[in-house]
Amino acid sequence: MNEATNPQAGGDPNASSVVFDIGYQRYAGPREGRRRARLAVYKDGVRKALGLGRGAKTKLLPWAFISITIVIGIIMAVTAGVGQRTLGDVGGELAPGTSHRFFYELSITILFVFAALVAPRLLCPDRRNGTLHLYLVRPVTATDYVEARWAAFLTVMVLVAWLPQVVLFLGRVLGHPDPMAYLGRSWTDAPKFLLSGVAIAVMVTTVAMLASALTPRRGYASVLLIALYLIPGAVTSPLAVLPQFEWVAVFDLGEILGETNTMVFNGAAPATDGIAQPEPGAGSAASGIVQAEFGAESPFGSESARARFSATFLLAAYFGWLFAAGGILWTYYRKLTL
Repeated sequence: MNEATNPQAGGDPNASSVVFDIGYQRYAGPREGRRRARLAVYKDGVRKALGLGRGAKTKLLPWAFISITIVIGIIMAVTAGVGQRTLGDVGGELAPGTSHRFFYELSITILFVFAALVAPRLLCPDRRNGTLHLYLVRPVTATDYVEARWAAFLTVMVLVAWLPQVVLFLGRVLGHPDPMAYLGRSWTDAPKFLLSGVAIAVMVTTVAMLASALTPRRGYASVLLIALYLIPGAVTSPLAVLPQFEWVAVFDLGEILGETNTMVFNGAAPATDGIAQPEPGAGSAASGIVQAEFGAESPFGSESARARFSATFLLAAYFGWLFAAGGILWTYYRKLTL
């Protein structure tokens, strides 16, 4: 470091001045612009959601939920494996709730609770601490920011949805007396649970990010998301049992996701006014044996169940929720930050 003193300063300390040469050099590396900035926001969102690079308390919540869902998948796989080795394929069907479809029906509520506790980490602290404005100093727009955060949480939600399903699938294959024969018959379950998991994760992510965007406080965001999930169902359920008012289920997010999951696995029969009547006798041979043994109201459920709404009605309801929540989220952030 070089030091130069003003010779005209004389003995007056107030008039003296010192110039330091700190060897400043211009940045000569690659300039990656918005793409790199968006990727950085995305990576930071994934790390925040999973607590990576942070204390043990931050990691505890997300990884506890992931572990619980994996344990549930292992228990279901062991249960199905015992049934398969005892009674063959029919035993796998008799085991209560060991199907991929049923697992998603069970885990939709778990995924919403996970989102309510984790999603606010990605948006609320940035607004509350004023960090959001620092992001926008870089070549990142409000749209870039919210898209990167949404993609980060979607990655986490897909991971949480898929992991236990993969465990269940592998457990059912390895637990069968003839694993390769079972895999040859059941490999089509894999694309179904992957597709259904993405459909559920996209919806849960979008609604969770909307709830997190509306308040800078994480607790309020969690309560708001749970309210969006529970209250519409509580209001519409009494009416939805009446045939002429079944359409009000479109306001129940849990019902829409459950019916969409059923449609992915078993299809939805076309019907007038969007209401699909189940087709008796549809389903696998093992399901038919179960129905013959226990009747249509089997306590173990049946994979022959069809979504009670038509595919057109379900898709319209699903994308209606998705585009409404996503549109409000994007519009709100633009108005908030620009």
